[in-house]
Amino acid sequence: MNILLSFIIPAYNAEPYLKECLDSIARLDMRGRRHEIIVVNDGSTDGTADILREYVQEHTEVQVITQENRGLSAARNAGMQVAEGEYICFVDADDRLFAAKVPVEMLEKHQADIFSVNALQADYVGRRSPYRRYVPPYELLMPARLFMQGRNLMPCVWSYLWRTAFLREAQLSFVEGMYHEDEDFTPRAFAQAQTFMALKVDWYERRLHAESITTTANKTVQQQKIRDMVRALRHLEELAMDSSELRSCLQYKLDYLAVDTLRMLLRQHHSCTFRREIVKELKAMGYFPLRWHSEWKYVFFNIFTRLVL
Repeated sequence: MNILLSFIIPAYNAEPYLKECLDSIARLDMRGRRHEIIVVNDGSTDGTADILREYVQEHTEVQVITQENRGLSAARNAGMQVAEGEYICFVDADDRLFAAKVPVEMLEKHQADIFSVNALQADYVGRRSPYRRYVPPYELLMPARLFMQGRNLMPCVWSYLWRTAFLREAQLSFVEGMYHEDEDFTPRAFAQAQTFMALKVDWYERRLHAESITTTANKTVQQQKIRDMVRALRHLEELAMDSSELRSCLQYKLDYLAVDTLRMLLRQHHSCTFRREIVKELKAMGYFPLRWHSEWKYVFFNIFTRLVL
């Protein structure tokens, strides 16, 4: 029987969380279908390799790729190259799945290029809250571009199941050495996918912890993350130039990517020199001042940034 799901887990110094992550996948009810777990040990220097050696002995569905530290994007790309499942599920090593059953019937029946799943976020003391930016029309098969139109598309790749053949046909991969690689990858995938369906399935738990790269207070890292947001915006802006139809589908996401960039710039209290650098980049692409939208929060933020930047 063919493998239905390939779980790809990049792991860099993931010792405190990795076993729990792996156990959450091992507990899944696959409804008689096979799965594989591909863990990419991305140059870990802690006990990650020891955990993997023990886990592989008891779980034949697990394979380990060991490489020098090259970052999250390179690790995901390495896993994608060897994945044999019909669908790929990306999992961060410090997160876990909480789904009891895999939606096998929906995957087999509809065979969409992209399925979305519901996610929760757990804070430092374990309190859960919904982690999504929209309530999608559940279980309605539609063109992926149509779904993207007028939405600030959820970028996180772990909130989707990706048809492996589609990813390879579209030659999609993650930009290596880039923060916010999902902001670049996910819209490009939706721009090329034929079909999309949102599943009403609680699936993924994103966990916050103090040392997470998404919560860093390191000023150098913060600045590089903002520069990479601008880089993702530039990539997608170039993609939108391909056609007026694609521009229409991508524009809402592009506008809110500019908003998120400016929000990060202001919230983190960067120097005037760095602010001017980012504003200059946004101006060159036509995203500063921000384009106008009717939503009152957007209008307020638009006016505010015109006054302070």
